[in-house]
Amino acid sequence: MVGLDVGTSNIKAALAEINSSQDISILGLSKIPSLGLRKGNIIDIESTARSINECLNDLERMTGVQVTSALVGFAGGGISAVNNHAVVAVGNPNYEITQDDKERVLQSACNIALPPDKTIVQKVERQYIVDGYDGVKDPVGMVGSRLEVEVAIIVAATAAIQNMQRSTQRINLHIDKIIYNPLLVAESVLLPTEREMGAVLIDIGGGTTELSFFENGSILYTTVLPIGGEYITKDLAIVLRTSIEEAARIKEAKGLASPDMARDDMMINVRNIQGKDMKQVSQQVVAEIINARIVELMEMIYAELKEFACLDRMPGGIVLTGGEAELPGIVDIMEEYLNVPVRLGLPENLRGIPTENNRAQNAAVIGGLIYAARKLDLNYESSQSVFGIFNKIRFWFKDLFS
Repeated sequence: MVGLDVGTSNIKAALAEINSSQDISILGLSKIPSLGLRKGNIIDIESTARSINECLNDLERMTGVQVTSALVGFAGGGISAVNNHAVVAVGNPNYEITQDDKERVLQSACNIALPPDKTIVQKVERQYIVDGYDGVKDPVGMVGSRLEVEVAIIVAATAAIQNMQRSTQRINLHIDKIIYNPLLVAESVLLPTEREMGAVLIDIGGGTTELSFFENGSILYTTVLPIGGEYITKDLAIVLRTSIEEAARIKEAKGLASPDMARDDMMINVRNIQGKDMKQVSQQVVAEIINARIVELMEMIYAELKEFACLDRMPGGIVLTGGEAELPGIVDIMEEYLNVPVRLGLPENLRGIPTENNRAQNAAVIGGLIYAARKLDLNYESSQSVFGIFNKIRFWFKDLFS
Protein backbone atom coordinates (compact mmCIF):
# COMPACT_ATOMS: atom_id res chain seq x y z
CA MET A 1 0.00 0.00 0.00
CA VAL A 2 1.20 3.51 -0.85
CA GLY A 3 0.18 6.71 0.93
CA LEU A 4 0.72 9.97 -0.97
CA ASP A 5 0.67 13.43 0.64
CA VAL A 6 0.59 16.17 -2.00
CA GLY A 7 1.52 19.33 -0.09
CA THR A 8 2.37 22.90 -1.02
CA SER A 9 6.03 22.67 0.03
CA ASN A 10 6.74 18.95 -0.21
CA ILE A 11 5.34 15.78 -1.68
CA LYS A 12 5.75 12.67 0.46
CA ALA A 13 5.07 9.05 -0.35
CA ALA A 14 5.29 6.04 1.96
CA LEU A 15 5.10 2.39 0.99
CA ALA A 16 4.16 -0.29 3.48
CA GLU A 17 3.50 -3.98 3.53
CA ILE A 18 0.13 -4.77 5.10
CA ASN A 19 -0.75 -8.39 5.85
CA SER A 20 -4.17 -9.96 6.32
CA SER A 21 -3.98 -9.22 10.07
CA GLN A 22 -3.61 -5.51 9.24
CA ASP A 23 -0.06 -5.38 10.60
CA ILE A 24 1.81 -2.53 8.90
CA SER A 25 5.50 -2.55 8.08
CA ILE A 26 6.94 0.58 6.45
CA LEU A 27 9.37 -0.28 3.65
CA GLY A 28 10.27 3.26 2.63
CA LEU A 29 9.34 6.95 2.79
CA SER A 30 10.39 9.53 0.19
CA LYS A 31 10.11 13.31 0.19
CA ILE A 32 10.84 15.88 -2.51
CA PRO A 33 10.12 19.61 -2.93
CA SER A 34 6.69 20.24 -4.44
CA LEU A 35 6.14 22.20 -7.65
CA GLY A 36 2.86 23.36 -9.13
CA LEU A 37 0.90 24.05 -5.92
CA ARG A 38 0.02 27.22 -4.06
CA LYS A 39 -1.83 27.34 -0.73
CA GLY A 40 -2.70 23.68 -1.11
CA ASN A 41 -4.26 24.06 -4.57
CA ILE A 42 -2.81 22.81 -7.86
CA ILE A 43 -2.01 25.68 -10.22
CA ASP A 44 0.14 23.73 -12.71
CA ILE A 45 -0.92 20.18 -13.53
CA GLU A 46 2.23 19.27 -15.46
CA SER A 47 4.59 20.43 -12.70
CA THR A 48 2.54 18.67 -10.05
CA ALA A 49 2.50 15.46 -12.08
CA ARG A 50 6.25 15.67 -12.55
CA SER A 51 6.82 16.18 -8.82
CA ILE A 52 4.58 13.24 -7.89
CA ASN A 53 6.35 11.09 -10.47
CA GLU A 54 9.78 12.02 -9.09
CA CYS A 55 8.67 11.24 -5.54
CA LEU A 56 7.26 7.84 -6.52
CA ASN A 57 10.35 6.99 -8.60
CA ASP A 58 12.46 7.74 -5.53
CA LEU A 59 10.23 5.46 -3.47
CA GLU A 60 10.52 2.70 -6.07
CA ARG A 61 14.33 2.94 -6.05
CA MET A 62 14.31 2.84 -2.26
CA THR A 63 12.05 -0.21 -1.90
CA GLY A 64 12.43 -2.11 -5.16
CA VAL A 65 8.63 -2.18 -5.48
CA GLN A 66 6.80 -0.77 -8.49
CA VAL A 67 4.10 1.77 -7.53
CA THR A 68 0.88 1.70 -9.58
CA SER A 69 -1.70 3.08 -7.14
CA ALA A 70 -1.90 5.18 -3.98
CA LEU A 71 -4.23 6.56 -1.36
CA VAL A 72 -4.00 10.35 -1.76
CA GLY A 73 -4.29 12.88 1.05
CA PHE A 74 -6.09 16.05 -0.03
CA ALA A 75 -6.31 19.55 1.43
CA GLY A 76 -6.75 23.05 0.07
CA GLY A 77 -8.79 26.21 0.33
CA GLY A 78 -12.58 26.13 0.40
CA ILE A 79 -12.98 22.85 2.30
CA SER A 80 -15.71 22.59 4.90
CA ALA A 81 -17.67 20.00 6.86
CA VAL A 82 -21.46 19.94 6.62
CA ASN A 83 -23.17 18.09 9.48
CA ASN A 84 -26.40 16.42 8.46
CA HIS A 85 -29.00 14.02 9.84
CA ALA A 86 -31.40 11.62 8.13
CA VAL A 87 -33.98 9.02 9.12
CA VAL A 88 -35.62 6.09 7.30
CA ALA A 89 -38.06 3.34 8.18
CA VAL A 90 -36.55 -0.15 8.30
CA GLY A 91 -37.74 -2.03 5.22
CA ASN A 92 -37.46 -5.59 6.53
CA PRO A 93 -40.78 -7.12 7.73
CA ASN A 94 -39.03 -8.68 10.74
CA TYR A 95 -37.36 -5.31 11.53
CA GLU A 96 -33.80 -6.56 11.13
CA ILE A 97 -31.64 -3.74 9.76
CA THR A 98 -29.90 -4.70 6.52
CA GLN A 99 -27.05 -3.24 4.50
CA ASP A 100 -29.68 -1.83 2.14
CA ASP A 101 -31.28 0.12 5.03
CA LYS A 102 -27.87 1.48 5.99
CA GLU A 103 -27.12 2.59 2.42
CA ARG A 104 -30.56 4.22 2.08
CA VAL A 105 -30.18 6.34 5.21
CA LEU A 106 -26.62 7.34 4.20
CA GLN A 107 -27.79 8.34 0.73
CA SER A 108 -30.57 10.40 2.26
CA ALA A 109 -28.12 12.15 4.60
CA CYS A 110 -25.88 13.05 1.66
CA ASN A 111 -28.69 14.65 -0.36
CA ILE A 112 -27.65 18.23 0.32
CA ALA A 113 -27.87 21.28 -1.92
CA LEU A 114 -24.46 22.30 -3.23
CA PRO A 115 -23.38 25.03 -5.66
CA PRO A 116 -22.12 23.76 -9.04
CA ASP A 117 -18.47 24.41 -8.16
CA LYS A 118 -18.58 22.25 -5.00
CA THR A 119 -18.51 18.48 -4.62
CA ILE A 120 -18.65 15.91 -1.82
CA VAL A 121 -15.20 14.44 -1.21
CA GLN A 122 -16.33 11.95 1.41
CA LYS A 123 -18.82 11.29 4.17
CA VAL A 124 -17.88 10.47 7.75
CA GLU A 125 -20.45 8.39 9.64
CA ARG A 126 -20.58 9.94 13.11
CA GLN A 127 -23.20 7.66 14.65
CA TYR A 128 -26.36 5.69 13.97
CA ILE A 129 -29.51 5.87 16.09
CA VAL A 130 -31.83 2.85 16.26
CA ASP A 131 -35.31 3.51 17.72
CA GLY A 132 -33.90 6.42 19.74
CA TYR A 133 -30.82 4.57 21.04
CA ASP A 134 -27.76 6.52 19.93
CA GLY A 135 -24.03 5.76 19.76
CA VAL A 136 -24.42 2.83 17.35
CA LYS A 137 -21.37 2.39 15.08
CA ASP A 138 -22.78 -0.23 12.69
CA PRO A 139 -26.53 -0.96 12.77
CA VAL A 140 -26.52 -3.91 10.34
CA GLY A 141 -28.01 -6.97 12.03
CA MET A 142 -29.71 -5.00 14.81
CA VAL A 143 -33.47 -4.96 15.26
CA GLY A 144 -35.48 -1.76 15.04
CA SER A 145 -38.18 0.06 13.08
CA ARG A 146 -36.51 3.48 12.75
CA LEU A 147 -32.93 4.07 11.60
CA GLU A 148 -31.20 7.46 11.84
CA VAL A 149 -27.69 8.59 10.97
CA GLU A 150 -25.55 11.62 11.75
CA VAL A 151 -22.83 12.35 9.21
CA ALA A 152 -20.13 14.91 8.58
CA ILE A 153 -19.91 15.58 4.83
CA ILE A 154 -16.57 16.92 3.60
CA VAL A 155 -17.17 19.40 0.78
CA ALA A 156 -14.44 20.77 -1.51
CA ALA A 157 -14.06 22.67 -4.76
CA THR A 158 -14.86 20.42 -7.73
CA ALA A 159 -12.00 21.88 -9.78
CA ALA A 160 -9.47 21.11 -7.02
CA ILE A 161 -10.44 17.42 -6.96
CA GLN A 162 -10.42 17.19 -10.75
CA ASN A 163 -6.99 18.81 -10.96
CA MET A 164 -5.63 16.26 -8.50
CA GLN A 165 -7.10 13.43 -10.57
CA ARG A 166 -5.67 14.83 -13.81
CA SER A 167 -2.23 15.21 -12.26
CA THR A 168 -2.13 11.54 -11.29
CA GLN A 169 -3.59 10.47 -14.66
CA ARG A 170 -0.63 12.17 -16.35
CA ILE A 171 1.68 9.54 -14.86
CA ASN A 172 -0.83 6.68 -14.96
CA LEU A 173 -1.12 6.51 -11.18
CA HIS A 174 -4.39 4.98 -10.03
CA ILE A 175 -5.99 6.71 -7.03
CA ASP A 176 -7.35 4.15 -4.57
CA LYS A 177 -9.19 6.91 -2.71
CA ILE A 178 -8.90 10.65 -2.08
CA ILE A 179 -9.12 11.39 1.66
CA TYR A 180 -9.27 14.73 3.46
CA ASN A 181 -5.86 15.17 5.09
CA PRO A 182 -6.96 15.79 8.73
CA LEU A 183 -8.73 12.42 8.72
CA LEU A 184 -5.43 10.77 7.78
CA VAL A 185 -3.45 12.81 10.30
CA ALA A 186 -5.94 11.85 13.02
CA GLU A 187 -5.26 8.18 12.31
CA SER A 188 -1.58 8.60 13.16
CA VAL A 189 -1.51 11.17 15.98
CA LEU A 190 -4.83 11.32 17.87
CA LEU A 191 -5.50 9.05 20.84
CA PRO A 192 -8.92 7.35 21.06
CA THR A 193 -9.60 9.28 24.29
CA GLU A 194 -8.89 12.61 22.57
CA ARG A 195 -11.24 11.76 19.70
CA GLU A 196 -13.98 10.79 22.13
CA MET A 197 -13.77 13.53 24.76
CA GLY A 198 -13.11 16.42 22.38
CA ALA A 199 -9.85 17.70 20.89
CA VAL A 200 -8.69 20.05 18.17
CA LEU A 201 -6.20 18.84 15.57
CA ILE A 202 -4.11 21.60 13.98
CA ASP A 203 -1.90 20.71 11.02
CA ILE A 204 0.40 23.55 9.97
CA GLY A 205 1.82 22.80 6.55
CA GLY A 206 3.68 24.84 3.99
CA GLY A 207 0.76 26.65 2.36
CA THR A 208 -2.22 25.91 4.58
CA THR A 209 -3.22 25.32 8.19
CA GLU A 210 -6.02 22.80 8.76
CA LEU A 211 -8.11 22.98 11.93
CA SER A 212 -10.43 20.12 12.84
CA PHE A 213 -12.53 19.51 15.95
CA PHE A 214 -13.09 15.88 16.93
CA GLU A 215 -15.75 14.79 19.40
CA ASN A 216 -17.56 11.50 20.17
CA GLY A 217 -15.04 9.63 18.04
CA SER A 218 -15.29 11.55 14.76
CA ILE A 219 -14.76 14.90 13.05
CA LEU A 220 -17.40 17.56 13.73
CA TYR A 221 -16.02 20.82 12.31
CA THR A 222 -13.13 21.63 10.00
CA THR A 223 -11.69 24.55 8.09
CA VAL A 224 -8.55 25.40 6.12
CA LEU A 225 -6.64 28.65 6.64
CA PRO A 226 -4.76 29.75 3.49
CA ILE A 227 -1.49 30.40 5.34
CA GLY A 228 1.29 28.15 6.59
CA GLY A 229 5.04 27.87 6.90
CA GLU A 230 5.67 29.64 3.58
CA TYR A 231 4.11 32.75 5.13
CA ILE A 232 6.93 32.78 7.69
CA THR A 233 9.62 31.90 5.13
CA LYS A 234 8.62 34.74 2.75
CA ASP A 235 8.67 37.22 5.62
CA LEU A 236 12.17 36.11 6.58
CA ALA A 237 13.30 36.48 2.97
CA ILE A 238 11.87 40.01 2.70
CA VAL A 239 13.23 41.33 6.00
CA LEU A 240 16.65 39.66 5.64
CA ARG A 241 16.81 40.50 1.91
CA THR A 242 17.65 37.00 0.88
CA SER A 243 16.21 34.25 -1.31
CA ILE A 244 13.29 32.03 -0.37
CA GLU A 245 15.62 29.01 -0.37
CA GLU A 246 18.08 30.72 2.00
CA ALA A 247 15.26 31.86 4.28
CA ALA A 248 13.90 28.30 4.43
CA ARG A 249 17.36 26.98 5.29
CA ILE A 250 17.77 29.53 8.10
CA LYS A 251 14.31 28.79 9.51
CA GLU A 252 14.91 25.06 9.54
CA ALA A 253 18.46 25.21 10.92
CA LYS A 254 18.31 28.09 13.41
CA GLY A 255 14.68 29.23 13.59
CA LEU A 256 12.89 29.64 16.93
CA ALA A 257 9.26 30.44 17.64
CA SER A 258 10.08 32.76 20.55
CA PRO A 259 12.79 35.46 20.89
CA ASP A 260 13.11 34.45 24.56
CA MET A 261 14.72 31.19 23.43
CA ALA A 262 17.40 32.89 21.30
CA ARG A 263 21.06 32.95 22.35
CA ASP A 264 22.59 36.40 22.68
CA ASP A 265 25.88 35.30 21.13
CA MET A 266 24.37 33.30 18.24
CA MET A 267 25.01 34.90 14.84
CA ILE A 268 23.65 33.47 11.59
CA ASN A 269 25.24 33.78 8.15
CA VAL A 270 22.78 35.06 5.53
CA ARG A 271 23.50 35.13 1.81
CA ASN A 272 22.00 37.89 -0.33
CA ILE A 273 19.44 37.21 -3.07
CA GLN A 274 22.17 36.61 -5.65
CA GLY A 275 23.85 34.15 -3.29
CA LYS A 276 27.25 35.86 -3.51
CA ASP A 277 27.66 38.28 -0.61
CA MET A 278 27.07 37.29 2.99
CA LYS A 279 26.11 39.14 6.15
CA GLN A 280 25.43 38.16 9.74
CA VAL A 281 22.25 38.61 11.77
CA SER A 282 21.54 37.56 15.33
CA GLN A 283 19.32 34.62 16.14
CA GLN A 284 17.27 37.08 18.18
CA VAL A 285 16.31 39.03 15.04
CA VAL A 286 15.36 35.86 13.17
CA ALA A 287 13.24 34.68 16.10
CA GLU A 288 11.44 38.04 16.30
CA ILE A 289 10.47 37.85 12.62
CA ILE A 290 9.20 34.30 13.02
CA ASN A 291 7.37 35.09 16.26
CA ALA A 292 5.43 38.00 14.71
CA ARG A 293 3.95 35.72 12.04
CA ILE A 294 3.20 32.92 14.50
CA VAL A 295 1.26 35.31 16.73
CA GLU A 296 -0.80 36.38 13.69
CA LEU A 297 -1.52 32.73 12.96
CA MET A 298 -2.57 32.14 16.58
CA GLU A 299 -5.04 35.03 16.30
CA MET A 300 -6.61 33.42 13.23
CA ILE A 301 -6.73 30.02 14.93
CA TYR A 302 -8.41 31.49 18.01
CA ALA A 303 -11.06 33.16 15.84
CA GLU A 304 -11.84 29.84 14.13
CA LEU A 305 -12.05 27.96 17.43
CA LYS A 306 -14.57 30.55 18.65
CA GLU A 307 -16.50 29.98 15.42
CA PHE A 308 -16.49 26.24 16.16
CA ALA A 309 -17.78 27.04 19.70
CA CYS A 310 -15.45 24.36 21.04
CA LEU A 311 -13.14 26.28 23.39
CA ASP A 312 -14.99 24.89 26.43
CA ARG A 313 -15.60 21.46 24.85
CA MET A 314 -12.07 20.22 24.32
CA PRO A 315 -10.75 18.44 27.42
CA GLY A 316 -8.34 16.65 25.09
CA GLY A 317 -6.76 20.02 24.29
CA ILE A 318 -4.95 20.75 21.05
CA VAL A 319 -2.74 18.36 19.10
CA LEU A 320 -0.34 20.32 16.90
CA THR A 321 1.27 18.59 13.94
CA GLY A 322 2.63 19.23 10.44
CA GLY A 323 6.02 20.49 9.28
CA GLU A 324 5.84 23.84 11.09
CA ALA A 325 4.95 22.11 14.36
CA GLU A 326 8.61 21.03 14.52
CA LEU A 327 9.68 24.68 14.99
CA PRO A 328 11.20 24.86 18.50
CA GLY A 329 8.97 26.65 20.99
CA ILE A 330 5.77 26.78 18.92
CA VAL A 331 3.90 24.34 21.21
CA ASP A 332 4.62 26.51 24.26
CA ILE A 333 3.57 29.71 22.47
CA MET A 334 0.27 28.17 21.35
CA GLU A 335 -0.44 26.83 24.84
CA GLU A 336 0.24 30.24 26.39
CA TYR A 337 -1.72 32.23 23.80
CA LEU A 338 -4.82 30.00 23.68
CA ASN A 339 -4.70 28.95 27.35
CA VAL A 340 -5.37 25.35 26.33
CA PRO A 341 -3.15 22.25 26.80
CA VAL A 342 -1.15 21.65 23.60
CA ARG A 343 0.99 18.66 22.67
CA LEU A 344 3.10 17.83 19.64
CA GLY A 345 1.43 15.24 17.43
CA LEU A 346 3.84 12.57 16.23
CA PRO A 347 2.70 9.56 14.14
CA GLU A 348 3.10 7.22 17.11
CA ASN A 349 -0.13 5.26 16.51
CA LEU A 350 1.90 3.07 14.17
CA ARG A 351 4.16 0.76 16.16
CA GLY A 352 7.68 0.02 14.99
CA ILE A 353 8.00 3.16 12.89
CA PRO A 354 11.68 4.00 12.12
CA THR A 355 13.00 6.82 14.31
CA GLU A 356 13.92 9.01 11.33
CA ASN A 357 10.32 8.86 10.10
CA ASN A 358 8.68 9.54 13.46
CA ARG A 359 8.22 13.26 12.78
CA ALA A 360 5.21 15.58 12.81
CA GLN A 361 5.71 16.41 9.12
CA ASN A 362 5.05 12.74 8.24
CA ALA A 363 1.76 12.48 10.11
CA ALA A 364 -0.45 12.63 6.99
CA VAL A 365 1.46 10.20 4.80
CA ILE A 366 1.81 7.62 7.59
CA GLY A 367 -1.81 8.18 8.55
CA GLY A 368 -2.68 7.24 4.98
CA LEU A 369 -1.15 3.79 5.51
CA ILE A 370 -3.07 3.27 8.75
CA TYR A 371 -6.30 4.42 7.09
CA ALA A 372 -5.72 2.04 4.18
CA ALA A 373 -5.17 -0.90 6.51
CA ARG A 374 -8.42 -0.17 8.38
CA LYS A 375 -10.77 1.01 5.66
CA LEU A 376 -9.81 -0.23 2.21
CA ASP A 377 -10.36 -3.63 0.65
CA LEU A 378 -6.74 -4.61 0.08
CA ASN A 379 -5.46 -6.87 -2.66
CA TYR A 380 -2.39 -8.79 -1.52
CA GLU A 381 -1.05 -9.15 -5.02
CA SER A 382 -0.79 -6.50 -7.73
CA SER A 383 0.63 -6.10 -11.20
CA GLN A 384 0.92 -3.36 -13.76
CA SER A 385 -0.30 -3.66 -17.32
CA VAL A 386 1.85 -3.15 -20.37
CA PHE A 387 -0.33 -0.14 -21.20
CA GLY A 388 0.44 1.39 -17.80
CA ILE A 389 4.18 0.89 -18.24
CA PHE A 390 3.99 2.47 -21.72
CA ASN A 391 2.23 5.55 -20.35
CA LYS A 392 4.87 5.99 -17.62
CA ILE A 393 7.70 5.67 -20.14
CA ARG A 394 5.92 8.18 -22.39
CA PHE A 395 5.78 10.71 -19.54
CA TRP A 396 9.49 10.18 -18.72
CA PHE A 397 10.44 10.93 -22.34
CA LYS A 398 8.18 13.97 -22.39
CA ASP A 399 9.86 15.20 -19.21
CA LEU A 400 13.33 14.52 -20.66
CA PHE A 401 12.84 16.59 -23.79
CA SER A 402 10.66 19.38 -22.39
